[in-house]
Amino acid sequence: MGELRLSYPACVIAGKTRLTVDDIAILREHVFVPGITASQDAVILLAINGSCSEKCPEWRHYFIDALTEFIVHTRYPQGAMDEWNADWLIAMISTRGVVNSRIELDLLFHIIDIAAHIPDSLSIFALEQIRMAMAEDTGAWASLRGTRKNGLQKADVLLITRVMSAIARSRGSQLTARERRMLDEIGILTGVSASRVEAA
Repeated sequence: MGELRLSYPACVIAGKTRLTVDDIAILREHVFVPGITASQDAVILLAINGSCSEKCPEWRHYFIDALTEFIVHTRYPQGAMDEWNADWLIAMISTRGVVNSRIELDLLFHIIDIAAHIPDSLSIFALEQIRMAMAEDTGAWASLRGTRKNGLQKADVLLITRVMSAIARSRGSQLTARERRMLDEIGILTGVSASRVEAA
């Protein structure tokens, strides 16, 4: 996204230090008039989000709803996530596999919550954010979970439950082998993470 050229007025908004309600209105009325309808639109919105360090409270709702509508409901297959869309989303919101922004982590889990189907690449990616927070104190979830303890905490389990609900919608009770390995590594299947087992 570093080489992205933004047209007016998106370039002006991206150059601001704080996003306001007025900026959201400008985006709706002049930049994304029919909503987010193409990948380039989504990249522009992500670039604006990443360039502005402060956001009004309304920005979170606008950002997540606009991108979810495009990613889940506009792109094919409508209402669901396939491997291609999952890979695109992962590339857009992570750096070397880590989601460092709270709003982008919220976007990830909102999509997981509402999509009728998700591939295991997306469920594993979401679970990996939890594993890295627990074991390595890395990523957005590490700063949100409320503790640096590396064992499973209530907040971790609640987030994992959202992923498990999406897996159940997608495949019933059938976990893929990769999902099972990740859940075992986190400790949700055994009650203790693989690293803690080795240490013991």
